[in-house]
Amino acid sequence: MEIGTLEKIGLTKNESIVYLTLVKSGTIKTAEILKKSGLNSGRIYDTLESLKHKGLISESNINGIKHFTASPPSQLKEYFQQRLKQLKKEESIIEESIPQLNLIRNTSIESSRATIYTGLRGLKTAVDEAFEKVGKDEEILAMGVTSLKDEKINRFWINWSPKRINKKIIAKHLFSEKSEFYDEFKKMKYTEAKYLEGITPVTIDIFGTKTVLIMNYKEPISCILIQDENTVQSFRQFFYQLWKIAKK
Repeated sequence: MEIGTLEKIGLTKNESIVYLTLVKSGTIKTAEILKKSGLNSGRIYDTLESLKHKGLISESNINGIKHFTASPPSQLKEYFQQRLKQLKKEESIIEESIPQLNLIRNTSIESSRATIYTGLRGLKTAVDEAFEKVGKDEEILAMGVTSLKDEKINRFWINWSPKRINKKIIAKHLFSEKSEFYDEFKKMKYTEAKYLEGITPVTIDIFGTKTVLIMNYKEPISCILIQDENTVQSFRQFFYQLWKIAKK
């Protein structure tokens, strides 16, 4: 077993090293743990106490000297199950806190702002943040939509769309070319799609009346989230000018 495996179930690096050292060495005293593990003496006592608290090692006194023994490996499963239960409890606390934190965050951020997100994870964050501000009777307008990008981004949009559809939010997509990607959106509920070849090198999504996303799908992926009603209105007008001349 590697140290990384133990870290994945919640142990720190030092805890993982000490536990594996004891598994290999049997019952040994602190000085031997330090020698065999190569750890610094400064944190060894905290690490040992933490492992005892987790039930993964035991302590015994032999001739007045503390010795430590690794608990049976099956105890790792018990520890992991306890950790899952604790995480489940903490999940409900987080869920209850999110509305209050959103209120605090929204009141502390200026009404007009621009934020840059990078990478696919950043893109997902920007999309979800923009979607939160779309009202019940508002719509999402997208122009410069293209299939000519990394397939993982295409799949993200296809997999994300049910979130919009479930809320019955209408979306209008203006594609830069006809493709299978275009055909998939044509089949979706609460979705309209047209194409106008080569209209823009980036994709621009207008979420409701408050937010615009400007997305560059070339590596490194980047996304600018703009929250400004005047900017949104300008992009909406531009979108509908193009929508009138686009083809189905």
